[in-house]
Amino acid sequence: MSKKIISRLLGPWSSLAVSILCSIFLLFYHNYSGVLVTEVILLIGITRLIQISLSKPASQFLMTPTNESLSKVVSVEIQVSFIFLTACYLVPWPLTVSVAVQIVLVNLVMQLGWAWLVSKLRDGAIKNLASSGALKGTRQALIIGTGPQAMKATNSLLDGAESDLNLLGFLDFNRSGMWRYRDVPLIGHPQDIKKLISGNQVDYVIVAVEPEELMQTLPVFETAEKMGVTICLMTQIYQPTIATTRPTFIKGQSIIEYSTVPVRNIASLLKNLFDRMGAVIGLIIISPLMILTSIAIKLDSRGSVLFKQTRTGLSGRPFQLWKFRTMTTDAEDRKQQLQEFNEMSGPVFKIANDPRVTKIGKFLRKYSIDELPQLFNVLRGEMSLVGPRPPLPNEVLAFEPWQHRKLSVKPGLTCLWQTNGRNDIDFDEWMKLDLKYIDNWSLWEDTKIMARTIPTVLKGSGK
Repeated sequence: MSKKIISRLLGPWSSLAVSILCSIFLLFYHNYSGVLVTEVILLIGITRLIQISLSKPASQFLMTPTNESLSKVVSVEIQVSFIFLTACYLVPWPLTVSVAVQIVLVNLVMQLGWAWLVSKLRDGAIKNLASSGALKGTRQALIIGTGPQAMKATNSLLDGAESDLNLLGFLDFNRSGMWRYRDVPLIGHPQDIKKLISGNQVDYVIVAVEPEELMQTLPVFETAEKMGVTICLMTQIYQPTIATTRPTFIKGQSIIEYSTVPVRNIASLLKNLFDRMGAVIGLIIISPLMILTSIAIKLDSRGSVLFKQTRTGLSGRPFQLWKFRTMTTDAEDRKQQLQEFNEMSGPVFKIANDPRVTKIGKFLRKYSIDELPQLFNVLRGEMSLVGPRPPLPNEVLAFEPWQHRKLSVKPGLTCLWQTNGRNDIDFDEWMKLDLKYIDNWSLWEDTKIMARTIPTVLKGSGK
């Protein structure tokens, strides 16, 4: 079974096909009309696309050990079932609850059966190819290096489920004599590269040396390039503990990118779309409240209705954040006098019963109404609905290096800090929650944070 066939069997569309077939069978079995069947199929398609954007499709887990993959398939199908049943409840269809539940349960069983079947087919195909010798010698490679990088590369190549690469041997700058790793022998020095390519089938030269040896491989590169052999550079100069690597281009120049932000292009695009749509819908819904708030602020104290403040956004970009004014007009001037009463650790300033806060300001802060104008910041693309709160420029200057990573994503109206104690959490814990959000980000996580924010706001826990 070829890699292309296996990848298609494991593709996200296979999960969609299984769900559609289950639904068609059950709906026709219960004598539902063709129109309803078509509508349900469309709903299933939309549901599956939403789930794919929220996280990995279930089929992507099938390359892991069978027990682990099946448990992850269950987790994914629970998400799909929740979305499907919610939609069935909201849409006025003549679809009974029992039939909807049957569709969910049969789909789960069929998805698990498909996962198990494809995993067994994959394992069996690989064993058959290996035992027949079909995998041996299809493509051949030389590995430059014998250190940890070379061993890591060898392990990856030999342990790959569909590997058809035969390793001829190692070439090393320092090691000589009788040496081998995983039955792959040391066969010479990198200066022998021309002779080895000329006398053997060599499809790849894999450069997997340690960083300090990298410049020594230039003659190897030049020789392999002249002789038309593909060169693969597997040396990892840095050893990231947080960042993930991926090849990319800057104006045609190939580079290796180390990014601490998860790259999910489709999900990121949907997040931006939901942000703009959510901001528009939110502003329309709350416009009466914003008008009443503006009148109340004007009647309560002198000064403008809105308060504008410079904040630090994505990658350190400054922008003007908008809020309803909740303090007296001289609040910034009096801030220095109140520093000794600061109740927050770190560079953040906040005190309970702040004397600068106006009467109406206390109410607005308690229910986070003062934050509503930031929907305009979301609409302008400066903020997101969910993300770490944007810090002041002077706070950023006092950040520890690890805290600065919160600026690697767009700031938001709410995040884990707002839903996990808010002002009762110290600064370091606040920063750790922001980084936890960044490292585990998904559209599903954003949805859960938004859902938890609403009761938190209604409780009036703001200060």
